[in-house]
Amino acid sequence: MKAMKKITSVVLSLLMVVSIIGVMPTQTDAAIKVLTGKKTTISIGESYGIATLAKGVKYSTSNSKVASVNSKGSVKGKKAGIAKIKLSSSAGTATVKVTVTPTKVKGVKASIASSTETASNVTVSWKKVKGATGYYIYKSTNKNKGFKKVATVKKGKKTKTTIKNVAGGATYYYKVKAYAKAGKKAIASSEYSNVASVKTWKLTWSDEFNGTSLDLNSWKYETGANGWGNEEFQDYTEGKNIKFENGCLVIIPRMEYDLVAKKPVYCSSTRINTKGKREFTYGRMEIRAKASKAKGTWSAGWMLGANNDTKTWPLCGEIDILEAMNGGVPQTIHCPYFNNQSTSHGNKNYDTGLTQATAAADFHTYTAEWNENSITFMVDGRVVGVYDPSKFSASIFNEAWVFDHSFFFILNCAIGGNAAGTVTTNGWTLTGTNGNIQTYEDYYYVDYVRVYQ
Repeated sequence: MKAMKKITSVVLSLLMVVSIIGVMPTQTDAAIKVLTGKKTTISIGESYGIATLAKGVKYSTSNSKVASVNSKGSVKGKKAGIAKIKLSSSAGTATVKVTVTPTKVKGVKASIASSTETASNVTVSWKKVKGATGYYIYKSTNKNKGFKKVATVKKGKKTKTTIKNVAGGATYYYKVKAYAKAGKKAIASSEYSNVASVKTWKLTWSDEFNGTSLDLNSWKYETGANGWGNEEFQDYTEGKNIKFENGCLVIIPRMEYDLVAKKPVYCSSTRINTKGKREFTYGRMEIRAKASKAKGTWSAGWMLGANNDTKTWPLCGEIDILEAMNGGVPQTIHCPYFNNQSTSHGNKNYDTGLTQATAAADFHTYTAEWNENSITFMVDGRVVGVYDPSKFSASIFNEAWVFDHSFFFILNCAIGGNAAGTVTTNGWTLTGTNGNIQTYEDYYYVDYVRVYQ
């Protein structure tokens, strides 16, 4: 009986030992506690430190091309993708999943590429991100929320794209993320780029010149031969130097040239304006036109301050959207600080890169995008220059900025004088001869005038 009890006691003791061994973890089953978490996301070039209380930890990476790790547990992003960082010590093991993303996109800008009556094409541009496979473009009508993907650019070297048919009359906000392919997976930047905004324009008025006569609800003639401030030769007439052809207003500069004296003896042309009928404060002003090519002509499409009856020029302000003459094709502003007088600081010109010949060879779209802060001049959607009064000191601000009121349009073609230059028969079309007097004419085509606001 005593022997039986002894055997039973030994068996029970062995079972207890086995039981205890079964529930206690072995060293190989132990896990290192990672204080900084089991997964993280960093961008290319960014470093991340793994923190643990374990001693003697050794670190290794599953993909050194994606993420490297040093002996202290500092991880650095190398290439977009996923790498697993393994921690090993006498206390056990652990794994940290590291997702490496492309860097944040910088330098995002948005601008209007072109506009129709109801919508605009918006160009979004950014700085190239190294290692990017492509880019995602997001849009919202709220600067702080509601961004949705509207385009994917599948070339990492490309740094701009055009978002088409964006509804007019609103302000839109754009952000960009770079992405890179890691196998079949696309990994995007963890952060959005900066926010870029653009205001799309809605057509508020236009004259497409599709009729057979001048719309007198919008325009009126200016007449006379008084030199027009520049010692010009032409006599502006009412209806005699104008026609409508193929959806264009055609202004006809005309001259009678004396073959004996070798000079013009009489010149005529057309000048029309919208004063008191169509006046505008701020907007995108567009004129699509083909200039006169004749030597000594000056094709113009411009705006003058509607307060010019009480504020004499240049106090009223002037915005020259199109000027094409022998001396060049500038886009210009005039104000007390820049008023084209010898006693002033000189008028503010922006070189369009066109000449009178190239402006007369084909139609071009001339634009002045005007708001309460600046005037941006463009030709065929290309920015020529930005007149920004904030660049001037406060002491001359009022002289430099008088563009805070309504302006009206003027279309005309001058002949001779200080700006148009010497008049010759070059580029003119001979239409008749009477004795020693030859009659010549040329043509300034205006396809449309549009105002977007």
